[in-house]
Amino acid sequence: MKKITLILIGIFVMVGGCSKYEIQEIKPIDFGVKSVLTSIKSINQTGNIVTVVFETTVGAKYSVQITPFGSETPVKKEGFTATESTTQKVYDLSNLSKKDYDLTFIDIYGKEVKYPIVIK
Repeated sequence: MKKITLILIGIFVMVGGCSKYEIQEIKPIDFGVKSVLTSIKSINQTGNIVTVVFETTVGAKYSVQITPFGSETPVKKEGFTATESTTQKVYDLSNLSKKDYDLTFIDIYGKEVKYPIVIK
């Protein structure tokens, strides 16, 4: 029985070794332009609507995350590539629970800026 098993394994290895495999070209990940500016220029909250103006680098990639205070898991997140030196975003947070949150602005290289938000 062991001989038959070894023979079958040998056949599978030989057949697999003779098969043609298509090698796919590996495409590099586009990290965008290296960010020079990663900051919050202004933030305005009217009720549950938050308007944020970010200072950004054109062509750089960023992420915005809204996380409950004391938690590591964001309840809202968005990524974008900057097209201007200032980027304005409006967030409707009316569907979130009434509590404290952190708005975190992060560039692709890990530089982050946090700002507290209170949903009443």
